[in-house]
Amino acid sequence: MTVRVSGMVSGMDTDSLVEALVSSYKVKKDNLVKAQTKLSWKSEQWKTMNTSIYSFYSGKLSAARLSTNYNLKSASVSDSSVAKVTASSSAVNGTQTLAVNKLAATGYLTGGEITDSSGSSLTASSTVAEVSGLESFSSGNISVTVNDETTDINITSDMTLTQVVNALKNAGLNASFDETNGRFFVSSKESGADNDFTLTASDSSGLTLLQNLGIYSTSTATTAEYTTWANYTDEELEELAAEAATENTTSVEDRATAYAKQYNTAYNAAEAITDEYGTLSEMEALQTEYEEAMAAYDSYKTTDEDGNETYDTDAIEEAGLTDEFNTAKTNLENITTAITNYTTYQTTMSEVADYVVISDDGTATAATEGTTAYDNIQEEYDSEYQTNYESYLATYTSKREYAQSVVDGTVSTTATGASANAVRIAGSDSEIVLNGATFTSDSNTFSINGLTIQATALTGDEEVTITTDTDVDGIYDFVKDFITDYNTLIKEMDVKYNAASSKGYEPLTSEEKEAMSDDEVEKWETKIKDSLLRKDGILGLTMNSLKADMASAITIDGNGYSLASFGISTLGYFSSPENETGVYHIDGNSEDSATSGNEDKLREAIANDSETVISFFSQLATKLYTDLGNRMASSSTSSAYTIYNDKEMNTQYSQYTSKITDAEDKITTWEDYYYKKFSAMESSLASLNSQQSSLSSYFG
Repeated sequence: MTVRVSGMVSGMDTDSLVEALVSSYKVKKDNLVKAQTKLSWKSEQWKTMNTSIYSFYSGKLSAARLSTNYNLKSASVSDSSVAKVTASSSAVNGTQTLAVNKLAATGYLTGGEITDSSGSSLTASSTVAEVSGLESFSSGNISVTVNDETTDINITSDMTLTQVVNALKNAGLNASFDETNGRFFVSSKESGADNDFTLTASDSSGLTLLQNLGIYSTSTATTAEYTTWANYTDEELEELAAEAATENTTSVEDRATAYAKQYNTAYNAAEAITDEYGTLSEMEALQTEYEEAMAAYDSYKTTDEDGNETYDTDAIEEAGLTDEFNTAKTNLENITTAITNYTTYQTTMSEVADYVVISDDGTATAATEGTTAYDNIQEEYDSEYQTNYESYLATYTSKREYAQSVVDGTVSTTATGASANAVRIAGSDSEIVLNGATFTSDSNTFSINGLTIQATALTGDEEVTITTDTDVDGIYDFVKDFITDYNTLIKEMDVKYNAASSKGYEPLTSEEKEAMSDDEVEKWETKIKDSLLRKDGILGLTMNSLKADMASAITIDGNGYSLASFGISTLGYFSSPENETGVYHIDGNSEDSATSGNEDKLREAIANDSETVISFFSQLATKLYTDLGNRMASSSTSSAYTIYNDKEMNTQYSQYTSKITDAEDKITTWEDYYYKKFSAMESSLASLNSQQSSLSSYFG
């Protein structure tokens, strides 16, 4: 910052003189700042207005174009306690009969209460062996079948009750153990007969387990599951075993990919080591060198109380050898680790080499059919597959034999012990009869010919009626909302366009603001901001276009219609409140005091001829949407979906910034110029005063 000292000799207020001399330049700069501020405020006003316009355009106006948004239907049930019904636009008007014969149920098992051998409560962390009746239990096999998929589970005595729950969950059930009541709760994840589950024993130990865990119950589904297994032929068991073995044996292709990845991981890691340390022989030479370096510190070795040799680091530090010792120690550790890792990677590559194809660059690619590596993988696959197949076949054969003993009655499957108090609810489908036709579902919800029926209670011997009709209120509200949103927008535009003039008001400078209170400043600026879109050409054209579209006539089946045809009109120029000449009112609208007493033509038209009403408003909205969309199209001066010249305004704002900078530079230049002139004058006066003093001294 320049420090200027002036007027010391002349006694003149040079700062005020300079300020007066450059004041014309400051006025020009201030005017530019005011113009830029005004432009910024106008841009903000337009942004707010554009948001309102686009909100209407993309909201109610866009929706009003589509006739499907008007095709509302209402449905009612003569007894709402039996069912809830909604109707889509495709539902047929009229009355239909409905009977609810069955409600869908979810398969559910409430287990019997279990305790430990002393009768005390169990917790989720208790083990199976702690359950009363399972003290000598070792392990048992059970099966869970859900949606025709069977999961075999092996339960051991050391498993906690939480682990048992998790095993049931993993098999596709909802399951929990309630510590407070000492019971398991098991259910299907979805309602319906096809989504029901069975929980069966695969051997005698499995039956003992289920009985004493309180989760065994006999049901039609359980009996059917045992019967199914008992009736499997040898060929069918072999097919099941083959399917399970295939599913649980990694394929040849996946093995080939995994081997190639394993080889390349080891190869790249080994290459990284040799890049840093050299070949294995070079690494071994380095290891010998580092071992010799460490040998120099053997005299500092001590033996601790456990007989382990350690280095006396305190003595090494006293000798001033700490840095050298640490370097030698680190070098030896690093090279030893590198050799160990390198050897491990080489071993991995050697073990995998027969299962990959080695490329010329040393890396591996996955083996493909026709290569020796592929044959080796196939052999490995065949061996594992055969092992799995034999294991599954043995399991399934044993399971069939046990199921046969259950079916024959050799093994009693009566729910005893803790399971005697278990309660089983079978999953079942819902059933309704609509107009004499029977429909079933695994839930209580039906979608039939445009109706969504949610059954909630049985009808017994009685039928209820469903009445479907045009939703007059729904269509009326849709039209009213459209008109309301239009009114809100057009009034906002009218207010801005017809705003009071702010002639004589300009944005305030900092000095001018200091002379006013905050409240006065706010009122001053609000006065300017409110008038910035007054008589704006773009706003006026847009507003008049909307009003013209709303007043236009539309031809339907040879007949002309306008908003007035449906009892929708403005109040007229002289009857409308200020800035509401473009606002529409709906006759008979109870919320509008101006027209609530008039005949409700709109509701009557919807009730008598909804298709004409829908056609008119969809066409009217389309016309408005198209015109407004064209005005919001992108151009060289405005962005897409923008009604005003935002690009042009941004350019003008930048231009003002440049002009303001130039004006400030000019002020500084002229200030420097005048201060130099005054400084020269001060120097001259000082010199003259000095000469006068000297002459005076000669005359005493």
